[in-house]
Amino acid sequence: MLRSDGTADCDACGLPLFPYRVEAGVVSLECANRHHAQAPLPREPAVRRAVEGWVARRGAQLHQQHERWGTDDEE
Repeated sequence: MLRSDGTADCDACGLPLFPYRVEAGVVSLECANRHHAQAPLPREPAVRRAVEGWVARRGAQLHQQHERWGTDDEE
C-alpha cells in the first residue's frame, strides 16, 4: 500500500495519503479531504525513514501553528 516515499493513494478520493502517526507497528495516514487509512509499518529502511520524516514534519508544523495561535501550554 505505501509507496517508496511513504505516501499512499486514498481509495475514497484519489488524493495522496500522508502519514501522521506510527503506533504499535501501524502507520496512520490522512488525505486533504480528511479520509483515513492504516498500513503496516514497512520493513524497508528507506520507506520507514520516509514515513518517520512525514510524521516528524507534521508534528513540527502543528507545533508552529500552536505557537502562532498562542495555544501551547505555558507551564
